[in-house]
This record gives sequence, structure tokens and C-alpha cells, in this order.
Amino acid sequence: MRQLMLLVAGILLAGPALVWAEDKNAAKMVGTWTVTAEEKDGKKQPAATVKDRQVKITRDMITCYDKDRKVHMAAKYELDSSTTPWQITLNCTEGEQKDKKMKGIVKLTDDTLQICFNKPDADAPTNFTTKEGQCCFTLERARGSSNR
Repeated sequence: MRQLMLLVAGILLAGPALVWAEDKNAAKMVGTWTVTAEEKDGKKQPAATVKDRQVKITRDMITCYDKDRKVHMAAKYELDSSTTPWQITLNCTEGEQKDKKMKGIVKLTDDTLQICFNKPDADAPTNFTTKEGQCCFTLERARGSSNR
């Protein structure tokens, strides 16, 4: 009985710490990002297709803008930073994939963020190169943007 109580106490104490760690990592993604590269269906996209595109990330939303600063896609997201790479679930609220769910992976290194995801309702990619039905973006933190 005592072991069971200790186990339950440990879970209750560790739970908030795990949530805090995930929030802390999600907070590192907050800010404005410039798209520097895109790979889709196993092919690198021309530089002209990513020129002047931006992504804004808040604690719970990712919004992608085209070169004219019109919303291309918006999604609420959930991040699981307890795995490597981090797992992300996007619930699209605007754009071509509206009302659909996409799963992906995330890697943050200094001011470079990589996000790769699969077509709606498919399993997340397992690495940062694409195959049919997958898309990867490389983002650089915009000047003056902070993760605070």
C-alpha cells in the first residue's frame, strides 16, 4: 500500500513538471519566422516560392503568411517535447486544410526551426526529409523577434 501511495505521489508531483517543460519548449518557438526553405513530396522547392513568406507562432497558434502577408494557413497546435524529435499536432483553422488534423515533427536549433508534417490524418514523418505526401519547412527567426 505504501509503495502505491509513493507511486501516486510521484506521478502527481512529476505531472506539473512535465507540462512546464513542454510549455517552456513551446515558448522557445514563439515569435516571427522567415521561411528559408521548403521541401515537398521529396523535392526542394525553388527559392522564389518561399521568398518573403513568414510564419508567426504564439503559445497555441501557427499562422503562415504568403508574400503579400495574407493568411495562407492557420492552425492551433499541441507540442510534445518529451520526444526527439518533438511531435506536433496541427488542427487547421484556416486555409486549404481547414478543419483537418496534421501530425509532424519539430527541431529547434538556436534561431533555426524545422517543421515537417504529413498530409491530413496520416502518421507524422520520422525524419526531416520528405517523401510523397509530406512537407518540410526551414524557418529562421526574424530580426527583432524574440521568444518572450
